[in-house]
Order: sequence, then C-alpha cells, then structure tokens
Amino acid sequence: MAIHYLNGTTLSNSTTVFDDAALTIVSADGFYADGSGISREQVSGILGPIQNCPTCLTDCGLGPITHSSGEGVFLLDIDLGDTASDEGAVIVKFTPASIPDGIRATYNGVVYNKFSLDNATVGGYKGSTVANGYTYLGYDSATCLPVAGTTYSGLTEYRYNGTSFASTGNTQDITPQAGELQLNTVANPGTFYMVIPKVSQSIKELNIEISGVCPTTAFTVEVDCPVLLTGFSTSLVAGSSAAACALSLVGEYYNAPVSGTAGNPAINDWVFSDEYGSNVLAQGFYKINATEYIEVDANGVVIDRANC
Repeated sequence: MAIHYLNGTTLSNSTTVFDDAALTIVSADGFYADGSGISREQVSGILGPIQNCPTCLTDCGLGPITHSSGEGVFLLDIDLGDTASDEGAVIVKFTPASIPDGIRATYNGVVYNKFSLDNATVGGYKGSTVANGYTYLGYDSATCLPVAGTTYSGLTEYRYNGTSFASTGNTQDITPQAGELQLNTVANPGTFYMVIPKVSQSIKELNIEISGVCPTTAFTVEVDCPVLLTGFSTSLVAGSSAAACALSLVGEYYNAPVSGTAGNPAINDWVFSDEYGSNVLAQGFYKINATEYIEVDANGVVIDRANC
C-alpha cells in the first residue's frame, strides 16, 4: 500500500494529497481513503467532496476489541455470516471501565440494549428503559458521569476499520436520558452480556454504537458468531418454588450462559423458549432436574437456583 501525506490532520479536512512528507509532490489524480469510512477524489491536485465508502464489516468471533481514548461515538460494524449455518444467538460482551459508556446494537432494523452482568455481588439484568436508547454501564461514583438531560455536542464519530477506531470526519450530539443510565455500585463491575437472535441467513450486518461522553473512555467489546443455544430439561412455569418442584419435567428451554455453562443455567444467565434467543422465558419458577429449580425475573434472567 502506497504511503501518502495530507496537508490537514485527516482526509476529511485536507485539500490535497501528496507523495512526500515535505508536501511538494502532488499525488496523482484518483480516489483516496484513509480507513475512516470516507473517500475523496483528487482532480488536478484538489480533493473533491467527501463520499461515504461502502461499510467495511469486521468478522464476528475474532476476539475482544479494546479501546481507550477521549470522548466520542464509536461505531463497530460486524459480519455475522450469510450461510445456512450462520443462524442462532449472537452474544455481545461489553466490559466498560469505571467511567460509564453507553452501548446499543442494531440488527435487521431492531435496536437491542438489554444486558445481564456476570458478577456474583451486583450481577443480573441491566437495560435502558428508553426505547432504542443507549444503555450506559459503569460505576455510579466514577470521576465523570453522564448527566441526564445534558447535550454533549460535537462528539467525534469513529468507525472501526479492522485494527482501530478512525475518525469518520463526522460529529454527533448526544443527550443521555435518565432511563439510559444503568450504573453499578462497584468500580469495574465486569462483563455485560447481550443476546441478539439471528434467524435470517441472508441478513448478516450487526451495527454497534458506543457513546463516551466523558473526557476519557475505555472499554472492551466482543461479538461471538451466531450459535444455536443448548437446551436443558424443564417443567412448566409455576408461581412458587414449591409448586414448580411438584411438577414433572415436560420440555426443553435454552440458556445463554453468563455465569453458567451451556445447558446448565446459573444465576445471571439469560433463558429462552427457543434456541435462537428470540423469546425470553416468562417470570416465575421452573423445575430443571429431580432436585433443583430456577427462578426467572420479568426480563428473562435467572435470579436464583436452589434445591427443592
């Protein structure tokens, strides 16, 4: 790949592309891109209007992406695959630092913003009460906190290019709302798990947005490829542990492990009636073997597992 030089700090705010660091040799006419999601055509030594490049997708299952920087809005576009085997539940794992960041994901036109935390003390469900909003996760006593109702203007927008987050040349204004702030009482609480059902072979693009409105931000995000969830034996739902324990095991439900393992649900796990993770279980008690039951909250997250 050829090395070129700009007379600005980014392609978006430059006027000319050069072949040398001294900026004396004007580069040839043609299209230039810097990995930020835009391109510009240079004609007779002058760069033309900004054009958006086709979205470059990052493969799922490549492992965690860790980032730290100043404030901004960080975009991550994921390729979930488009073959017959690329269907199932997509697990998104998000680990914020103490200073809170907001996160949401969009797949097939639907916004997902519900999480369960893998933490023995403060774990369990965390989700925005604002439809299509961000869920801000982090420490409620951090040195900087998002302030509900405050507009953070001119946040630089970055897009992941396969190796790092690069400026797109755009900015966004972000106004956190009270229902988006779902903070924890401990610093560095751990990893939050979100489940996104992929039931279509052909629709492969998942878009993740992370909002950092404080002067510093740090997070790790990881997206697993879709996989069908593992089932576990269960009774019908009951209104109490005693009632559930009196029932027979008559079917199979599915868990997305947070603190548990596949097919063996534990506290903080997501539980579903289908192997794609589309439909959370109803609130109540379920017998899961001859001697144990689980309790599920209104969000579809296990809040207790105990002996009958």
